[in-house]
Amino acid sequence: MSGRRGNISPVRVALSVYLGAIAALAACDPADALDAAGGQVVATRAVRPGTHGADTLIVGRPFDAIWLDPARVTDNESVEVTEQIYDRLLNYRPGTHEIEPGLAVAWETSDGGRVWTFKLRPGVRFHDGTPFDADAVVFSFERQRDPNHPFHRDDFQYWGGTYHNIVSIEAVDELTVRITIEEPYAPFEANMAMFPVAIVSPAAVRKWGDDYAEHPVGTGPFRLASWTRGDRIVLERNDDYWGGAPQIRTLVFRTIPDARQRLIALESGAIDIAYSIQPEELQFVQLHPDLELHRRPANNVAYLAMNTRHPPFDDVRVRRAANYAINKEPIVKLLYQGQAIAAEGPLPPTQWGYHRVDEPYRYDPARARELLAAAAADGRFRYDQTYTLYAPSTPRPYLPNPQGVARAVRANLADVGIKTELVVQPFDRHLDSVRRGVHDLCILGWVGDNGDPDNFLYVLFDRNNARVGSARNVAFLDDAELHGLLVWAQQSQDREEREHYYARAQRLIHELAPWVPLAHSQVNVAARRDLAGIVIGPSGQIDYKEVRRP
Repeated sequence: MSGRRGNISPVRVALSVYLGAIAALAACDPADALDAAGGQVVATRAVRPGTHGADTLIVGRPFDAIWLDPARVTDNESVEVTEQIYDRLLNYRPGTHEIEPGLAVAWETSDGGRVWTFKLRPGVRFHDGTPFDADAVVFSFERQRDPNHPFHRDDFQYWGGTYHNIVSIEAVDELTVRITIEEPYAPFEANMAMFPVAIVSPAAVRKWGDDYAEHPVGTGPFRLASWTRGDRIVLERNDDYWGGAPQIRTLVFRTIPDARQRLIALESGAIDIAYSIQPEELQFVQLHPDLELHRRPANNVAYLAMNTRHPPFDDVRVRRAANYAINKEPIVKLLYQGQAIAAEGPLPPTQWGYHRVDEPYRYDPARARELLAAAAADGRFRYDQTYTLYAPSTPRPYLPNPQGVARAVRANLADVGIKTELVVQPFDRHLDSVRRGVHDLCILGWVGDNGDPDNFLYVLFDRNNARVGSARNVAFLDDAELHGLLVWAQQSQDREEREHYYARAQRLIHELAPWVPLAHSQVNVAARRDLAGIVIGPSGQIDYKEVRRP
């Protein structure tokens, strides 16, 4: 054996030091544990593994849900909880986007794909005891479709883009529903398994009205027990669940904004699962004997969007200059710690329909300066103008270090002559701002919902999704040719033909340059090693009804 101290791995030394720091923090009084970023007191009571009970599962997340009405949400935190409370007519098989029966046990199409008939599962009841039937399905859809419905609201996020072609929903009998769409629509079946068309209890919506989003009632494997905003959501097992009761009796989603505090809580056993672990702390999780890191290449993209309605970003030369200005490789290497790949376009390479353009934008600040000089000579760009760059302060699955990425982007833009003022807000406020189009530039991202390219390209670039106030096309791009390509792709039932349309669409998006695509990230979820059944789906979420302690 060598006598050199160098035989001790630096990683093991770092782990030992880190473990000591974690243990010291976890053992202290909660009032003494401070959020390093803001000095706020964060409750980190030292609860050793298992003391909250084998049938309780506690999940630590950086942000609370915004609403629990599936028709009103798009953020991961809200969607993750609603997926436990509600069911849809169709489901995705766990870990995939393959379709399987949900509240519908069988379905068929007719009239060339315009009419869809669903046979419903008998004997299912909502959490409030009322029966699930065809009338409940009609109610759930009609409140979104019909602006004159007494419970219609203007902030139903997906209907206008994803489900706008639904013409009617009819109850044929107690357990049969017929949905008619304007014209054949290839993504329709996949869309029927998405969260926005989860079936809600008509009785609960009538009872709570505008407050229903805080009192959700579905037919899912868990029911809401309590919600303390900004702190925790507590769900209880639905013992009568048609798919078999979950093994976990109580499921708790705790809001822990600081990443280090989430890691402390996980290591101490105060929580069982932690999202948004900082990239530089992943090795600690991998080396810890009581923790396990679950990974999945996610169907996502992080991007810089330029508001094409705001000068100078209404000039394609300026938008292309921004694409040449951003150096993505250091962002991926340093700020994602290699847990991502640099994006060349909006679709991740794992998504069918992905098309790599012949000449993607490369880091070329000299070319960026040339384009800006040409735009300035025409009076379309001003070097003395400062533009707003909006970014979230809250980590996202596609953006684990949002402020770090924002600062890197800002520096790259400044280097070529685009001056920006950084506006950093919590995610809910950030989302509201960019949907209203107040930004010149913004950093955001998207997680694919249904495994279809339509869910990226149509949702994020079509003119129909650029309505101020609820925009998901936050570049506010409005291009007739692109709209035509995306609609043709929706109407075609031939996969090869759809691929052709999507390739043309991606080439056109590249030419129009409304975004700087930044990265496709890997989803990492840290968990206690005594858990089984953790499967991360393509959207980066866990199916909690399958999680158990062996």
